[in-house]
Amino acid sequence: MFTIGIPASITNLMSSIGVALTNRYLVVFGNESVAAMGIALKVNMILLLIMVGFAFGAQPLLGFNYGAKNTERLRAFIKFDIFIEVTFALITAVILSVFAPYIIQSFMNDAHIIQTGSLMLRLLVLSSPCVGIILVFTTLFQSEGKALPALILSISRQGVIYAICIVILSKLFTFHGILISQATADVVTAIIAILIYSKQKTVTR
Repeated sequence: MFTIGIPASITNLMSSIGVALTNRYLVVFGNESVAAMGIALKVNMILLLIMVGFAFGAQPLLGFNYGAKNTERLRAFIKFDIFIEVTFALITAVILSVFAPYIIQSFMNDAHIIQTGSLMLRLLVLSSPCVGIILVFTTLFQSEGKALPALILSISRQGVIYAICIVILSKLFTFHGILISQATADVVTAIIAILIYSKQKTVTR
């Protein structure tokens, strides 16, 4: 329970910390920027929650086949899980990017917020395929009872890696640096997930 539950609870905690950190850096650019990001994050959260549902839906299958040492079927489920997550993320990202102005306008009909919020939403969904990869490997490590790899991924995307990205990028590119911080953290965390998986001595190798 602790092995699976602690990384999952930390993921939720990091989400709150990530939002607070984003608002802290955006507030210097005005309340409109904070409001626009709040809308973009809420819309993006709908996409992420569906992806989380897919990932946790596959978790029992991953755990069962890992425990049964059914290597071939486990690999097939991992590939299928990644395919579903990435494909759904790509399709949804395209749709949200195209209709971003209309989506933001449905929340607040302000020209500046619509323009800024549309950019924010597009940058947030840009890296959603990477989030799918992170979710697959996080649930895989949890299913295998590997707490440390799951913990590393749980504290990275919206925690440690995101904090590093937003500090560095905000200094380099100011406002736009803040906006690309989450996408950058997603890419870096996905790379970390793949590297950890490739080094794990599991039945998937």
